[in-house]
Amino acid sequence: MSISSGLITTFTNIVLHIVQFGKVKNFAIYEQNDTECKEIFTSVDFVDASVQDDVQLMDHPIEDGTVITDHEVKNPNEVNVTVIISDDDSSSLNEINQYYKNGTELIVKAKGEMYTNMVLAAKPFKVGTDYFDKTRYELRFRSVQKAQTQYVKMRAAQVKNKKNTSKQNLGHKQAKRTSKPNSSVARAIYNAGSSWLGK
Repeated sequence: MSISSGLITTFTNIVLHIVQFGKVKNFAIYEQNDTECKEIFTSVDFVDASVQDDVQLMDHPIEDGTVITDHEVKNPNEVNVTVIISDDDSSSLNEINQYYKNGTELIVKAKGEMYTNMVLAAKPFKVGTDYFDKTRYELRFRSVQKAQTQYVKMRAAQVKNKKNTSKQNLGHKQAKRTSKPNSSVARAIYNAGSSWLGK
């Protein structure tokens, strides 16, 4: 391979790298859908973003005073985004309010990380002298962690207290009329006295 062809190949790779880098966004938000992902908030100016992705460690002291860590809990992911929106851009403001009120699940892309099941949890804004015709919003996205519960029937032999056994829902039952009403002792004495006085 000649020197000129090597330079052309290197230059071509640099140009392709710049073109590909220009198409990739450092930060983007998509509407989470089963079929396709639609990018949203395309008209706002993203200033910066910070990601909180951590776990909570369960620390316990033992008899000699040593603190041990024996468990960890995954905290919900949080992404704080600073955006600037023009005051006359009502469509972007309505779009933010719609996703905020509906609690729509979104996908947040920050650099090479993708965060799913994110909802817009807060949208405070600041009013200052830096921007005359624009507003600075601090959008906070938080991941939603869902738990799936499963009901298992337990017999009387499987539970400690008998009242905790599984109940069977029989629906509404119609009350049955008794064949002969039970008379009380007082009614029997009254009937006996009435018949005796009548004689």
